[in-house]
Amino acid sequence: MMKKLSLPPCDLGEGPLWHEETQEFVFADITKGRLFAAAPSGEVQLLLQTDWQLGAFLFDTAGNLILFTEQGVFALPYGGTPTDCRLLWEIPMQAGERFNDAICDPAGRMLAGTKTADNRNGSLWLFDKNLQPMRLLQGLQISNGMGFAEHGTVFYHTDSGQRTIYRYHYNAAQGTFADPRAFFTLQTPDNAVPDGMTVDKRGQVWTACWGGNCLRCLNTDGQETAKISLPATQVSSLTFGGPDLQKILITSAACGCPGADEGGIWILDAPCPGVAEYRAVL
Repeated sequence: MMKKLSLPPCDLGEGPLWHEETQEFVFADITKGRLFAAAPSGEVQLLLQTDWQLGAFLFDTAGNLILFTEQGVFALPYGGTPTDCRLLWEIPMQAGERFNDAICDPAGRMLAGTKTADNRNGSLWLFDKNLQPMRLLQGLQISNGMGFAEHGTVFYHTDSGQRTIYRYHYNAAQGTFADPRAFFTLQTPDNAVPDGMTVDKRGQVWTACWGGNCLRCLNTDGQETAKISLPATQVSSLTFGGPDLQKILITSAACGCPGADEGGIWILDAPCPGVAEYRAVL
């Protein structure tokens, strides 16, 4: 069963995560600077309003927030206000550049991508406690969804401009990756691109298809095994949640795409359980 949440359309709904401590999903409306919290049953409330673009957020091991904004990376107690934010890092950004999706690795480091206004020179950054940020990749078109599999030894990274998800071997001890290869390239005749993603308990990759009205499930060989259609065109991301990680929350975006369901948020029963996301160590 699929349930649409009762809230105004998100301009750019994105980056959902499951917050174990409060048993609720959290997702962003990037361009509006908002975070929302939603129970698996569908009740939703505003969690945070800022004056920044919330390009991504993560949780630390205590369940508090880490916000990735154009003004820097901030720590914030869960349920706090912008005045409670503590600056952790700043990185150089071009005019119009912002963060766009983030993930924690098995050792608690954070990887966060950026996109530029012209979608031609995004980067992927590594953030590690007590160290300066390190740029891992540059020249990306649109750095997007990421995921880990096989006990953290496989890292997936999406470049939406290339319509491709790449697979790397990941060294969690060092926070490095190598041996890139194209895992999946979306080759539909429309302009759909892979966007946000997550990995389930079977190691399958689930990717949201921006412009494609759907989620696609890919096996470990990158072959599509399932598809879930959505009433929104710009499907942006998803995450597993619920007490047994057997619910999926899906985000979408209304920006530049009129329609009653654009910018909607949905919760549905998952075909198989997810796995808990890693958390940041600060």
